Amino acid sequence: MVTRADVARLAGVSTGTVSHVLTGARSIRPETRRKVLDAMEQLGYTPNAMASALAGGRSRIIAIVFPSQPRTIVGSDLEYVLAATDAARARGFHVVLWTSGPDDLHELRQLAKAGLVQGFLLMQVTLTDERVSFLQSAGIPVGLIGRTHTPGHVPYADADFPQIARMVAEHLAGLGHRTIGMLNAPYERGSHGIGAAVRFADDVRRTCADLGLGCTIVAGEHTVRAGRAALRELLDTAPETTAIISYNWEATLGAMHEARALGRPIPERLSLVLCSNGEPESTDPELTTATPPATEIATAAVEALIDHLADPDSPPAQRLVPSVLVERHSTAPAVR
Repeated sequence: MVTRADVARLAGVSTGTVSHVLTGARSIRPETRRKVLDAMEQLGYTPNAMASALAGGRSRIIAIVFPSQPRTIVGSDLEYVLAATDAARARGFHVVLWTSGPDDLHELRQLAKAGLVQGFLLMQVTLTDERVSFLQSAGIPVGLIGRTHTPGHVPYADADFPQIARMVAEHLAGLGHRTIGMLNAPYERGSHGIGAAVRFADDVRRTCADLGLGCTIVAGEHTVRAGRAALRELLDTAPETTAIISYNWEATLGAMHEARALGRPIPERLSLVLCSNGEPESTDPELTTATPPATEIATAAVEALIDHLADPDSPPAQRLVPSVLVERHSTAPAVR
């Protein structure tokens, strides 16, 4: 096994200098840093993140925190996790995924006090997320994939939901649809709801009102069965609906099956636009999408947090990332 001593010997420096290069605990001259990095590459040395934390006091580890309740991680969430991991690695950081109850703040404090995590990146952020104020009051760096109602001095990246809602509603209105339904992720109205689901529902409702479109919103769990039930509820409530905006990938699959069973096949009798991360080309028909760009959002959130770790006194990066509409085969002119 290649050790730090081997790296130091080849680079002609001390083992302490190698440690400082890995941990960033001290400023190292660029030419010295380059010698160390070249030696690491030549020897195939892979630093141990835990050992670096214990030796240098800075772990270069970010914990992505995902609440295990009220639901587990689904496929669309993994796009964010994997993209965040790649972005952190590109900046010389490691990532651990930490699942905990949404109210289990003690676990986060213990993880931070152990000294193995340099910062936290929160997912499934609610509008008044207690985790944010708790970590800030404890002096623990925190960033967000999503955002609270008033983010303040917290780095984040989030989808530009007003832009997505208007883009999709205008696309459907241009096809002649006058009554729009929305299949949302599970969400609680008000300040305790998941910010993305609450914001997007409000933006869709507001945009439809601006355009003179009818709008009915139904939420469902992240399952195929829930999607079938949600579509039945939506069409029972507003049978004149001719187009659906979905922010729930798993439920979308069930809704598509149910639409066919109800004699409302897509797109002949019901248009559908997916606004949640998923695999639109795997469906029949392939789905028109305006999905939040998960890779770009997760990358921006990680970079904002890492920049904040390096310079906590500077204004944090806070970014809303727009989406693009990709027309496939699940939208068509409204049938009267």
